[in-house]
Amino acid sequence: MNPISSGTLQVVEIAAERKPSSLSKWEYAIPASAAVSLIISCIIISAKKYFWLDELFSYYLVGDYSFRHMMVAFADKFTNVPPLYFILGWLWARAFGVTELSLRLFSSLGMSIACVITWITLRRNYQFWPTVIGTLGAFCLPDLVLTQNVEARMYGLFLAVCSVGVLEFDVINRRKQCSTGTVLINALIHVAIVQTHLFGIIYSGAILCAFVIRDRFLNVFRPRVYLSVLFGWLSLIPYIPTFLNQADAGNPRAWIPVPDLNQLTLVLVPLVSPLLRLVILVVLVISAIRLVFRTINSRGKHDEASATDLSLQVLAFLSLAVPLCAWIVSRTIKPLFVPRYFIPTILAWAIMLAYVLSRLFERGKSQLSGPFGRKLAPVSLGGVTILLLSHPVTYAWSLPNESFPGMYDPRYADGNLPIVASLWADFMKRFHYSSERTRYFFVLDWEAALDPRSGLSSPQEYKTMDALKRDYPNVFGDHIVQLADFLEQHDRFLILADIPSDLHSPMWLEIRILNNPTFKTSLLGIVDGRPLLLVQKVK
Repeated sequence: MNPISSGTLQVVEIAAERKPSSLSKWEYAIPASAAVSLIISCIIISAKKYFWLDELFSYYLVGDYSFRHMMVAFADKFTNVPPLYFILGWLWARAFGVTELSLRLFSSLGMSIACVITWITLRRNYQFWPTVIGTLGAFCLPDLVLTQNVEARMYGLFLAVCSVGVLEFDVINRRKQCSTGTVLINALIHVAIVQTHLFGIIYSGAILCAFVIRDRFLNVFRPRVYLSVLFGWLSLIPYIPTFLNQADAGNPRAWIPVPDLNQLTLVLVPLVSPLLRLVILVVLVISAIRLVFRTINSRGKHDEASATDLSLQVLAFLSLAVPLCAWIVSRTIKPLFVPRYFIPTILAWAIMLAYVLSRLFERGKSQLSGPFGRKLAPVSLGGVTILLLSHPVTYAWSLPNESFPGMYDPRYADGNLPIVASLWADFMKRFHYSSERTRYFFVLDWEAALDPRSGLSSPQEYKTMDALKRDYPNVFGDHIVQLADFLEQHDRFLILADIPSDLHSPMWLEIRILNNPTFKTSLLGIVDGRPLLLVQKVK
């Protein structure tokens, strides 16, 4: 490690002097209450909703009777993420079961851990109230957090491991020298980050870039720290063959549409109404420019903000740059922008909120120095804290109950007729929940799926459902079937059709049924917003 300049030493000494007082044990009541609020929110919402498509994919994997078979199925074409979530989820399911609530609580636990870890990170750098508002504002307000808090997917775990990465980033930056144990812990954390989600390597890269920028600012060079992050990336090498097989499900088209500007602003500014997003984005751009000049001009000076404080700000802006870059790539090269993929950006907002509030509180100390001000400020901030802590629960109570999947299907025709669901989400939910699951079928037609008119998702839909049948034949049996085979066996059946869209437009229905004089088709009614058709062979 290169020696640190005298100016740098003075910066570090100033940072140590500005470090907040040690955490009191009672302070942990705030993040603990936030965790309880998130878990209660998860319990309330889970009782109101059923598994949706992606959650059912998680259900079949982590609920597998055999870990070995689960890993074999995982490598097929109905999921496209690294394996850590499914490994831990399988262990969780062995202990707590595979119900909706159990698997969703696993996600909520990840969110809660991320909330507590973020609190610890912020409290190491900021005073009490900025830490409170920064943490609760990031974890108790955004819809992105509150929706993923109650889904049996990997985003709770993804946020948790990224929050641990940010904490370790702060821990390492406060040490003049890093022991071998510290470097190994950092490596394992980045293994977990990249093994949880495909975008994990990008957020891990943001942490690496923040390390490099911070060290350039302090004129130091720590190759062991940088290599520990890169070591985490090397753990993806054994996953590459599986990734290539999984990624083939998106050939020749994947389901992700080209994102619009509103989707980008929703990810970049998740805390406010759409009317305020543009203003905040402008402020973000100006703040980023100021941070760049501040970093360049303050090297070796003593009177700037602490090095660790500056490092967290750099990391926050780099994290915000991840969805921005992905949005540009999605608009110019290949769509890959899905808002939930960027949930670690929530950590950037926690840092920025705490930083901005700490500066505002410092400037407002003189105005609150009187007896009235000293009493009013804690009361007001306490009221805001209570509102933030209660928001996940009030959000959960405000959501309506979902209707039981397929409850209206038998209303229009003979209950013995088979029902073909043209949309994979409709089939999966009905087949999983219905007491008449033997009536439901999903048909496969590769030629129709390849048709460009069939929508973005049709090829991936075909490959995913075919893989699901291949890996779990005892579950799906003949209910995921080639269209030609189904038509040979059934002269009369129902079709729950989908409304054609750019995402999904089942051409097999138009080509093989509606435009085929062999079949007579009549509309029976509308079920869940979709036409229910009666199809009969013409003799």
